Amino acid sequence: MLSLLTAPGRSRNLCLCFGNGAEVVGIHRRKFPHTCTGHWGRGVAWRRHSAIVRTDRSHPRHRIQTCFISQGRGFGGRDIVCASKSGVSELVGSRDSDRQSSSLSSSFDDFGLSVDELRRLPESFNKDSVFTRGFIAQALKTDLKQGIAGDVEDLRSRRARFGGNRLKEPDPVSFLELFYDALKDFTLIVLLLSGTLSLGLEFTLHNSDDSLQWLEGAAILATVVVVVLVTSTTNYQKECKFRELSSINQDVKVRAMRHGAEIEISTFDVVVGDILYVESGDILQSDGFLFMGDEISVDESHLTGESDEVSKHPLEDPFIFSGSRVLEGFGKMVVTGVGRNSKQGAIADLVASQGSAQNSENGLRNTTVLTEKLEGLAGDIGRVGVMASLVTFLAMSSRFTFETFFVEGAAWDWRFLQDYLEHVITSITVLVVAVPEGLPLAVTLALAFSVQKMMTDNNLVRNLDACETMGSTTTICSDKTGTLTANDLNVKRIWIGNESIDLNGENQLNADGSFAKGCVLFTLLGEAISLNSTASIEADPNTGKPTALGNRTECGLLKFVSGILDVDYLWIRNSRQIVRNYPFSSSRKRMAVLVEDFLDPTDLESGPSTTLHVKGAAEIVLRLCSKKMLDDGTTEHLSLKEKDKLMEEVGRTEAGLRWLCLACRNFAQEDFPCGNGAKSGPKLEALEEDLTLLALIGLSDTIRPEVPEAINQCKRAGVSVKMLTGDNAETAASIATQCGILTQNNFVTVSEDLDVFPENDSDAPLVLEGPQFRKLVTDSQTGSIDEDVFERVWNRMTVMARCSPEDKYVLVKGIRSLSLSNGRSREVIAMTGDGTNDAPALRIADVGFAMASGTPVAREASDILLLDDSFESIVSAMKWGRNIFQSVTKFLQFQLTVNVVAVVTACAGAIWLKESPLSAVQMLWVNLIMDSLASLSLATEPPSDSVLDLEPFNPEESLITPTVLRNIVGQSLFQLSVMYGLVFHSQELLGLDDQHHQFTMVFNAFVQMQLFNQINARKIYGEDLLEGLFENKLFCGIWAGEFILQVLIVQFGGMAFSTVPLTPKEWAICIGLGLLSLPLREALRKDLHH
Repeated sequence: MLSLLTAPGRSRNLCLCFGNGAEVVGIHRRKFPHTCTGHWGRGVAWRRHSAIVRTDRSHPRHRIQTCFISQGRGFGGRDIVCASKSGVSELVGSRDSDRQSSSLSSSFDDFGLSVDELRRLPESFNKDSVFTRGFIAQALKTDLKQGIAGDVEDLRSRRARFGGNRLKEPDPVSFLELFYDALKDFTLIVLLLSGTLSLGLEFTLHNSDDSLQWLEGAAILATVVVVVLVTSTTNYQKECKFRELSSINQDVKVRAMRHGAEIEISTFDVVVGDILYVESGDILQSDGFLFMGDEISVDESHLTGESDEVSKHPLEDPFIFSGSRVLEGFGKMVVTGVGRNSKQGAIADLVASQGSAQNSENGLRNTTVLTEKLEGLAGDIGRVGVMASLVTFLAMSSRFTFETFFVEGAAWDWRFLQDYLEHVITSITVLVVAVPEGLPLAVTLALAFSVQKMMTDNNLVRNLDACETMGSTTTICSDKTGTLTANDLNVKRIWIGNESIDLNGENQLNADGSFAKGCVLFTLLGEAISLNSTASIEADPNTGKPTALGNRTECGLLKFVSGILDVDYLWIRNSRQIVRNYPFSSSRKRMAVLVEDFLDPTDLESGPSTTLHVKGAAEIVLRLCSKKMLDDGTTEHLSLKEKDKLMEEVGRTEAGLRWLCLACRNFAQEDFPCGNGAKSGPKLEALEEDLTLLALIGLSDTIRPEVPEAINQCKRAGVSVKMLTGDNAETAASIATQCGILTQNNFVTVSEDLDVFPENDSDAPLVLEGPQFRKLVTDSQTGSIDEDVFERVWNRMTVMARCSPEDKYVLVKGIRSLSLSNGRSREVIAMTGDGTNDAPALRIADVGFAMASGTPVAREASDILLLDDSFESIVSAMKWGRNIFQSVTKFLQFQLTVNVVAVVTACAGAIWLKESPLSAVQMLWVNLIMDSLASLSLATEPPSDSVLDLEPFNPEESLITPTVLRNIVGQSLFQLSVMYGLVFHSQELLGLDDQHHQFTMVFNAFVQMQLFNQINARKIYGEDLLEGLFENKLFCGIWAGEFILQVLIVQFGGMAFSTVPLTPKEWAICIGLGLLSLPLREALRKDLHH
């Protein structure tokens, strides 16, 4: 038996009593000394303690090696906790003590807890029981300070015992399924039935005069199979690409502690027992047990259906589950469930068992607006094709009926059924050619190709709509830090101890640095930066180079501490007791930490002091300061006038710096405000009065070298760029000027006391801060947006400083309402963001860009993820978006030309010649060229810089622009003229008497004109036709393959393709007719320019 006793009135003199040979191997204080959760003896506040106890293993009733003990419920010397066999069951909260303890003891030689026991822990948890973080950590072989070992054998054993962190993925779509889907096309089914019936009739009613007639039916069936194979193969490749991108999309980085080092690992590599950092904006990918943290609230609506915030605390409610969103706070958790053994995994398995497929592609397979638009266009064209098909069938069948039964007076014979079937096949083939099913396929291929290529440009697409929407973007609202700048902050200037010190970008003191680094003020500054931070700098395990983990501003301060102050920030963190963290929030723009100072262990009666360290925006934290600290640690009064002068002074030193204010306040134990209960505690607002100013620190962030050119490209493309930043107006204007967003001295900065929108300098760009923006555009009474003022502000505003996430949301919402109310052409907005509170604005923007370094909540709300956080990648996405529109327009121009010529030729031949000059198999080959192969070649053309010379595409306008229509009409008239001459005057022109020979020339010339017009279709707006032609190996390969197949079909197709071999002269004539489409394109281009 073990008992925890106390002497009355002596809260810190604890006595441990043991029975059955138990041995005490260590006692330590917990990290929550000031929560004041209980009283002891005479009511004196006492601290939580933990005792590490090892029992005598030889005793048959004591199987526990270690046990962590927290406060009990007894008073005045009563027994607190029992370390016997029944006590073990109390640790895990089980009512069946014998069963539970037996299960635990049998598994201690391995990990101490099974998957099922870990899964039941949240259900059996009772905050009043003696349940501690140490028990789980010990059972999972996790050191709460060092983490797991993390070597290969350790990770292997954990995955073997608890599973890996991957959910069950839906079964991939097989090639056979896609083949079957492609075969379900109505027109192909009709052709299959017609071909089968043709074969049946031919073998049933065998014509001895022509025993090879069956080849036509067989060729139809073979051609349909080829078309289906090509379509299904293309779709299968598309599915593989989307699946690969989906896997990349789900792979996020998390911060973990392994073997004493903080590292970033893939969420797929997380194992049970890992220590993970939990912070605002995270979307948890595993279950866990929170053992450290403050002010943590999560969204568990995916489990409960309720959208209310759920508060979590290590002592009160420590369990957090996969799929939860961390709304606020910072802490650490021990992973207890991964993959299919987590809450999210259990739900996924349940959904899968009920037959509902999860949409794991995050919108990668969603139908896009452009696809829907083209499907509508294809439907319209298809209806025209149905009419042409009916006309063809009626013309051929009625003429055959009239001549056979009325003119010749023949009696009915079942052999005539074969002739009517040929009429059906021809008319259906006309329908196949007329229906442009390749249009949606072209969009799909263009999107799939763009999504894959955008990955190489550091754009991870999460929603296909965003690709094409970027082609219509008119305005880009960009963050500053990390997007326009390199996000590598360094301390450049510091005001401390009444001195202003200039530093260079490498964190080295200049000659004017005069005070000693060892002074009291510098020491306290080093502690303030080290403790009031969630970031760290670790050596990369592969390269050994320092790697910044966490907020880059905090990393810049840590570099200052390590470089200039020569302080080991990790040693400071390990040597201090963190009482409570107050995480940063965008609303209060500051963060704080409550730290217990050193306690003299020889004087148990002396009370420790507690220090509050506050860090945040200079103008906000400085207002909370009433004193300033001097070099020797003494303080003096800081007046309001001095504060204003100080802000003016740091503002004058250098524009473009991000200024932070660091302050502190010291509490004696008797003065410290204590909360009620372990979970509650003093609010930050109650502590941050009467702060003492330590220092003002200015950090600089260099402009990315590629940004000015990228801004110029946006201006060239007709896209305006607006910068939204949390910095003050002076800093924001300076950065915007360096980037090229603003022109030097050619802008207006809105003053704080502005009540109405300025009417002067109406053309000058506007720089204003978020509060002024809200004051100008919203009604103070109703909170609604004044659309007239909003429109004037929007047209001029170029930079918004002190911009909050709420300002971004109001901005996008205002633009949407403005476009709807006044009927103007709608602005298409691309918005960037990286914080949790940016998620609403990212979600309602036309395209939301999230930074890869941003929070998981922001990343999930985004449409495109910027892997390098660079503005240049946004411009690249815009080029790819415009290229999608261009690719679709190219294919549309090519296919409609083929449609017009093929359908008119087939119909005209059926009416005047009693049969189509193009056979069913030939038209199926043409259909294969213009649908699958042409869409693959034209939709995979990479973008050139010339797309930036175009205006943003208007999604509400027709895809068939005047330029496209001119090209279609011009090429169609030329090709119809050639076809007319070959069909009706080939004998006069070429001396051809044999109809098979004549129709072979018609077929070959028609295909050659399409092949060379395919080259024409690569360029639409008068660009150089040969630009990038030979660099596009896919296009060249497809074109060459089409040409070679055409040669084989003509020369060796015979009866199957209704062709006869042509002479070299005839080949030269056909190719020459095809080549004429190239100079025709130049003539149309010159006429257009004229």
